[in-house]
Amino acid sequence: MNATLRTALGWVAAVLLNVGAFLVVVGLLLPRPGGDAPVLLVGAVCCAVGLGAGAGWLVGRGR
Repeated sequence: MNATLRTALGWVAAVLLNVGAFLVVVGLLLPRPGGDAPVLLVGAVCCAVGLGAGAGWLVGRGR
């Protein structure tokens, strides 16, 4: 994996994990409006995607 792609993947992972963690906390603190996609679920999905991107970043770092 080239350095530019690896750097971009690391940034995407970091942003998704931070946004996901923020949305999970907001989803726990605020009352649920009953919309189509609750904030808590969106936050959990962002965290999961961020973990996947972070795993790809770790695998792509080479030896």
